[in-house]
Amino acid sequence: MKTCLFIVILTLFSNIVLADEKKLRTSYYRQNMAPQLFFDENNTPTGGILFDITHAIADKLDLELEMLPIPRKRIEQTLVRNIIDMHCAANKSWYTLSTLQWSSVIYKNRDILINNQGIKSLAELANYKQLKVGTSLGYVYPELISYIKNNNILPVSSVSPKDSYKLYRKNKVAGFVIPEIEASPFIKEITDSVVILNNNDIRCVLAPSMKKSRVDSISDAIEQLKSSGDIDAILSKYMPEPKLAREDAKMLAD
Repeated sequence: MKTCLFIVILTLFSNIVLADEKKLRTSYYRQNMAPQLFFDENNTPTGGILFDITHAIADKLDLELEMLPIPRKRIEQTLVRNIIDMHCAANKSWYTLSTLQWSSVIYKNRDILINNQGIKSLAELANYKQLKVGTSLGYVYPELISYIKNNNILPVSSVSPKDSYKLYRKNKVAGFVIPEIEASPFIKEITDSVVILNNNDIRCVLAPSMKKSRVDSISDAIEQLKSSGDIDAILSKYMPEPKLAREDAKMLAD
């Protein structure tokens, strides 16, 4: 009887392990904005760059993808605790834990500082005192640290770059920082100047416990998607030509 019970338990455990091995758990945060993610009325992701890329990776590996809502500041913790397997909008400089594993580069995404002061280079920030600049909660901008410490910049944190954009159009801040891809739907006014802060390598950050074979297979899938043109096709799909109509700008600022 004990032997039979042991066999049943072992079989159930094996089935659970096998099911987990056929699943790829990834994360998103509800502050992700278009074109990274688009949401339905229930705040469930339905499309976007992050959505399409992670699904394409899972499809290449013949794995079921599960997307879990995880706040950005909890990503490291959930990777360590094996709540998620990966997060695919990450850069190595944004995380501190040395045991995290990384995929190959998926694409590049520059952080830019859009401003109405005519500033076109980082060095020019040294000429200002307490210049209000919109930033996003939980984000670190290494290029701006010295200017913040020297009181050249006064960060004004918002939940998302879209909220910073609204403050900017209402002249509540003199500029705001946003990833270039996320800025693509916004309207560029004649008075806007742009400072390029960096050119971030965007990768999947992977759980420390993930097997090397799975890490390698994810990187292989990414390289295949890049070489086939699928990654470029996804980026092009969600990055239309910049809008010109000022009416759209007014709507976003309302």
